[in-house]
Amino acid sequence: MITGYNTDVRHGNRVFHVQTEDKGYANPKIETLIYAGGEILDSYRSSYEDLLAAPPVTESVIQTRMDEQHRAVIRDIKNGKYDLTPPDMLEQQAFNDRPLDQAILEFLQAEGDVDTLELVVDQPLKPAFGSLFRVQVQARLCQSQNPVAGAEVSVKLVSSLKKATGLLSGRTGADGRFSGEVQLPPSQPGQCAVVVSCNGDQGFDEVKATVVAS
Repeated sequence: MITGYNTDVRHGNRVFHVQTEDKGYANPKIETLIYAGGEILDSYRSSYEDLLAAPPVTESVIQTRMDEQHRAVIRDIKNGKYDLTPPDMLEQQAFNDRPLDQAILEFLQAEGDVDTLELVVDQPLKPAFGSLFRVQVQARLCQSQNPVAGAEVSVKLVSSLKKATGLLSGRTGADGRFSGEVQLPPSQPGQCAVVVSCNGDQGFDEVKATVVAS
């Protein structure tokens, strides 16, 4: 188990405490906890099982991932992700929140020249209530354009007024492609969108499209 990180971050009139630690080879996960006012406000966990699959694994490699995760969370705090949100902004926030993997991806891209995963759609997504929704996407590396095989793909229906619903899931093929179709419900309360996300060893990306009336 590697020594972790503990950082106090002041943003506005609040002080956040960010704690990141390694759970060890027996439970290969990096956990980051965010405290505010002595209580856990949020938590993130990422796996490094992929590193153990190709030994030997040096502590410096794991330490680098811990550092990236820790700094990405601090950046989210400074960017206002945990600001107290007025009620009239809750709907907008539901469609703006980013997964931790996306935050880390953006951080790495900002820091240097990194060939990371991107999700490309063959044609614009046009989901409509009560209609058949087709998904055709490809996961590839943003610089080399090489396909990413075996990446996890999930398709969800998200709403500003209710819990997200899973529609499709699977993995990309050898050519990095994933396709499928699903019947969307006739209606759903609140503002709705279909979110197609892709997660692989090379990073995370997602595309969104607002659902319209048929």
